Amino acid sequence: MPKAGRFVLALALANSVLYCCALPLWEGFDEPFHYGYLETLAVQRRFPSFGQATLTAQIQESLSLVPLSHFLSEHVPGAVSFEDYSKLNWGERLRLRQALQDLSPGLRRTSSGFVNYEAQQAPLAYLLLAPFNLLLSPLSLPARVLWLRLFGALTATVALYACLKKLAALVALDTCVQPAMLVCVFTSQMLWASVAHVGNDTLAVPLTLCFITWLAAVATRNQPRDLLILATIFSAGLLTKAYFLAFIPVFAGMVFLQAARRHARWRIATLALLIPIVVCGPWYVRNLLVYGSLSGTQQGMAGVGPAQAIAALPHVPWLKSAPNFLRWSLWTGNWSFLSFSQATLNAELILLAFALLLYGYRYSKISSAERWVVGGCACLVAGLVYQTCVTWASSNGESTFAEPWYWQGVIPCVWVLSFLGLQRAAPAGRICGTVLCLLSAWIAAVTYVAKLLPGYASGFGRSTVRSVVEWWVSDAARRDLQTVALAPTGVVYTALVVFLLLLAWVTPLALRRIWLSPAGQACPK
Repeated sequence: MPKAGRFVLALALANSVLYCCALPLWEGFDEPFHYGYLETLAVQRRFPSFGQATLTAQIQESLSLVPLSHFLSEHVPGAVSFEDYSKLNWGERLRLRQALQDLSPGLRRTSSGFVNYEAQQAPLAYLLLAPFNLLLSPLSLPARVLWLRLFGALTATVALYACLKKLAALVALDTCVQPAMLVCVFTSQMLWASVAHVGNDTLAVPLTLCFITWLAAVATRNQPRDLLILATIFSAGLLTKAYFLAFIPVFAGMVFLQAARRHARWRIATLALLIPIVVCGPWYVRNLLVYGSLSGTQQGMAGVGPAQAIAALPHVPWLKSAPNFLRWSLWTGNWSFLSFSQATLNAELILLAFALLLYGYRYSKISSAERWVVGGCACLVAGLVYQTCVTWASSNGESTFAEPWYWQGVIPCVWVLSFLGLQRAAPAGRICGTVLCLLSAWIAAVTYVAKLLPGYASGFGRSTVRSVVEWWVSDAARRDLQTVALAPTGVVYTALVVFLLLLAWVTPLALRRIWLSPAGQACPK
């Protein structure tokens, strides 16, 4: 592995560890309910059913002992929001933290009255985490969640890195440009908000990228073995997240094209089609029998389907919702949905759009592998449009865009294609790539130093330079964070220092490789 690659991977792993440790318990999207799915597998040894499965008493008790996002605290009796938690005195915060550590293990086997609304999720991610959850049983609830986060996030990081390197090679992204692209991917706050908590997105995000990467591999190498690998990845995706149904057209199209062009025999193509049908069919038949919905989504179970989506299509305020969705896809601030500078995020989106325009302008250079990458991304975008419509219909117009964590596996592909466009448009591409890399690094540093850490500890006051500096030099930077972050304060601060040092080292290294590689020559290692 080239020197720059090692440092970028180290940066990604450091970011992964820091996010897992700093993120408060249950602040990950729907995390208590995803963990409740795991506990149902551990205690009841069966798959949960929507409308019947409940959280364990231990999880319910914990919800009243930790600060919660205002979206959740409004629906949990006795819960306290981060804003109210910051007003508690030091002794009360310590008491709640100790009570959380001392929760009785016996409460894991007692059901609560809190319905688990994630019980209909596909099972693969939870089945893979279940053995580790069992091994961690002797530990306290916060320790179990922390180790599960770390296992899932670190595994996802390595998988994402490997897939990105493979995809970059398949589309001929220069090795000198790759580090800057990887910095932009692995400094994205929303990526870590998706994979650095207990949930099925930890597996779904890398599987999405892996599926699209293997589309490019099949298109490039035309090997029957790659087609069967693609079918296996697709099956794993369908058993992880229902949104993989959106990839059916591009998967079926690839299989038939490979057979029609005689790159694969028809029996191999038939086997590729049968793998997801045989492996995933029983689960989706179960959805139809139990919920009356193929996807098993809450909207589908409520009877909101294609007819309602089509009817909603002209009524969704797309000009307003699309920019909001794109900004949220870069920075959301976890389940509390914190705000970040719109001007900064808009600048990043404008630069990305410019890079994609450069990519499209050189359309004659687009390879077969790239076309399949674009096709895979387009399928999921179409699925997100559908999800936006059914969500708008089911919420009576209150929700105007899909959940931003749904396409975190596609965004890395967008970064790859963007930097491919910048690579083909030097020297303007080098300037744009430099600004994108610097901007991404800046957002990542500000995310921890000025937004998440002081915000969670002190109740999300308005972040100014003065308020942030005053917080870091005060005792609150050590004391208050101790009762909020999932890991001990010393671990969080160590991970923060390591991440910031790596960020300060890797970013100039990535930029140097962009500017010191003459066009048409091999990139120095």
